[in-house]
Amino acid sequence: MTQPPGIAGKSMEGCVMLALSTFRRSERAIDVAIEKAREIKKLLVVYVADSNLARYMVDADQRLFGELRESVEAKVLEKHEKEGWEHAEEIAERAEKEGIEVKTHVQVGQFAIICLEAVKARKPSLVVTTRSQRPAWVKRFFGAPVDELIKGASCPVTVV
Repeated sequence: MTQPPGIAGKSMEGCVMLALSTFRRSERAIDVAIEKAREIKKLLVVYVADSNLARYMVDADQRLFGELRESVEAKVLEKHEKEGWEHAEEIAERAEKEGIEVKTHVQVGQFAIICLEAVKARKPSLVVTTRSQRPAWVKRFFGAPVDELIKGASCPVTVV
């Protein structure tokens, strides 16, 4: 499976897009995406190593300043990006065994922004995702990126 640079690359127009992140992992969402992709034979797995994760963790320790803070944040994101690639590859292998063409994309950033870029570039027929496993107060304070995805996507978004 070749990885195109960035989200742009070979068209996956009409594919099913599975949108996951550090905060959004769901076996049910994976099952639903693969089930839907069986008909279309194309699956795009987008995994976002959520940059907000590092901010939540690093900001919790107010003693970190300047370069140390940036270094810790970078290491946290690097770790989660690596885990994202591993998770995306596991999903891809599973789907490929069912004869589904799969492309994977893993990127550090904000969930809604990255996913909307992928929707614009790849033109899926459906996005499958799940809600984050964050505390309710965090969702109220920082907003719900899945709602942004639903509002901005040019195709249906199924939330499981």
